[in-house]
Amino acid sequence: MRRTTATALRALRWTVLLGLALAAGRLTALEGHGFALVSPAAGVAALWCARTRTGAGRGHRAPPGRRAASGAVLRAAAFAVPLTVVSLPVHLLTGADVPAAALLTAALLGQTLLLVALLGRWAPRLVAGAPLDRVRHLVALVAATALAAAAAGAAALGAAASADALPGGWSWTSLAVWTARAVVGVLLVVPLGLRLQQRGLPRRPPRAGELAALAATGVLLHGWLFTHLQDLPVAFLLLPLTVWAALRFSTSVLSVHNLLAGAAAVVLTLEGVGPFAGPFPGVFPAAPDEVAAAVLPALLVQAFVGVSAVVGLVLALVRDERDALLARVRAQAAGALRQAEHAVALTAALRSLNAAEDVRAAICAAAREVTGADGAYLLEPDGSGALSSAAVAGAGFPPVSVRLEEESVTTAVFRGGDPLFVADLAAHDGASPRLREGLGVTSAAFQPVRTSLGERAGVLVCVWRARVDALPAHVPIALATLASEAAHAVERADLLLRLALAAERDPLTGLANRRRWDESVASETARAARSGLPLSFVLLDLDHFKRYNDTLGHLAGDDLLREFATAAAGCLREVDTLARWGGEEFVLALPGCSAAGARAVADRIRAVVPRGQTCTAGVAQWRPGQTAAEVLALCDLALYEGKERGRDVTVVADEPAPVPAPVTT
Repeated sequence: MRRTTATALRALRWTVLLGLALAAGRLTALEGHGFALVSPAAGVAALWCARTRTGAGRGHRAPPGRRAASGAVLRAAAFAVPLTVVSLPVHLLTGADVPAAALLTAALLGQTLLLVALLGRWAPRLVAGAPLDRVRHLVALVAATALAAAAAGAAALGAAASADALPGGWSWTSLAVWTARAVVGVLLVVPLGLRLQQRGLPRRPPRAGELAALAATGVLLHGWLFTHLQDLPVAFLLLPLTVWAALRFSTSVLSVHNLLAGAAAVVLTLEGVGPFAGPFPGVFPAAPDEVAAAVLPALLVQAFVGVSAVVGLVLALVRDERDALLARVRAQAAGALRQAEHAVALTAALRSLNAAEDVRAAICAAAREVTGADGAYLLEPDGSGALSSAAVAGAGFPPVSVRLEEESVTTAVFRGGDPLFVADLAAHDGASPRLREGLGVTSAAFQPVRTSLGERAGVLVCVWRARVDALPAHVPIALATLASEAAHAVERADLLLRLALAAERDPLTGLANRRRWDESVASETARAARSGLPLSFVLLDLDHFKRYNDTLGHLAGDDLLREFATAAAGCLREVDTLARWGGEEFVLALPGCSAAGARAVADRIRAVVPRGQTCTAGVAQWRPGQTAAEVLALCDLALYEGKERGRDVTVVADEPAPVPAPVTT
């Protein structure tokens, strides 16, 4: 309903405007001719026809040529009826008889449709309602108007001459006036109408004082030339006003100036004053004096107004094209600067990945930095059938987990591998309400992460609490680059971690090796020396391991070692250190544990030796001043004693005898 009302109001405005333009032109109609000497209606009709919208071409698959043709036919039908309804009554009310009114209405309709058709081929932007902002479009407008007016004028004047409604018969002078009046009407109305229909056009700085000076100078100069110097050919003095308006003001202001100055010149000339009013005796001796006296001044003033308008528009449009070019250059320069800034930020973010201790956290922080997101998640498969957050960046964003069988945007991107941006998660079918409401986010960008072999590694997700309608052009590129580098960084970090573990772990059992043991024991003895807390060591040896190995094979022996390492580790605290000492021997450091406590731990370990096997343990407690090697030597002696006792026993090393105090006399 609202759209229908708006359409009706728009049609009413065009109807009133065309009626006023027709009435203004009819005031200059020659007695007996039936056609006017000026035609502002030519410009209004051209604007109205160009702005007439139809449904042609929407929703069907006709070829472009056929679609354009059907659009032209529908536009003609939609425009012809209202123009006829407006034009016929105006002509009849202003003195034209029925045949003349019908002829003039048909001529205006044909002229307008031909003009719009030609513009549709030569300058389609104007037909689409774009502002007149290029010189080549001005040339197309003038050429199309001249051709359409000449064709329509020749037909109308020929028909009028055949019906003896044209005094003196058909003449080139009458055709020239018809064509000139249409060109001038279009030049004065169409540029201004196209500019006024646009929003967001480039604005030139306001110059109210200068504009007032231009208006005052125009009024004074027109009054002086058209009243005091009307017998002198000095109309060229008006051209500097047009140049002034073209160079100093916007094209819209120039169009208003052209319309007002042209209207003033035409009205004053038709009133018989000014340099174009004549008389011009003997110029057209074949034509009646009264016709020549009316037609020739109109032709001259319209030629002057048309030339002035073209000169001003060319100057203004050249300036507009230059300004538009400069604006594009500035925009490209600004865009290049922004891209450089984004590239610097991305480079810094990528560089930070190589230096970060936690690569995954650095990836999320870099994603926030280059996208401006409120939060970032790196989701990776956790081995239990879910994508879980391996790292999170952003205040107030908790870890999340999404089951792989759950239908969501995250799992779809992980499986499909295509990046996706969702401006409104609430309106997206695949968005998880649980996560959306739990995190309080509105927009999100999902970027798949793949390894160098193309395998799916995870999803990088950037989230915004406030709605983001569209991502800046650099963000998808930055996310893709970051995700690619993230996959390499994660692979590299995991490889370094594996190498570090390999350097500190026994490859068979996964326990600490001798290198890791030395580092741990040095730290524990130093801590015990500072705190005064006890520290005990245990040496464990699997009994008859060589016989077991020779009987069942080395693979079975390796399995026994691995299973024993797992079982023994299950009896320990996190602060305890269990290492493989060599072969079937294992060594254990128990901080904060006395020899008695260490004996109990050793007994628990002996009780869980797998595959029905046994082990012997030697225990010793560290004393201040001792080295780790000295304590382990005591453990080894205790272990040897246990082997002598028959194995499968825990032996605590004897405490050293106290040193007697010196005797004083």
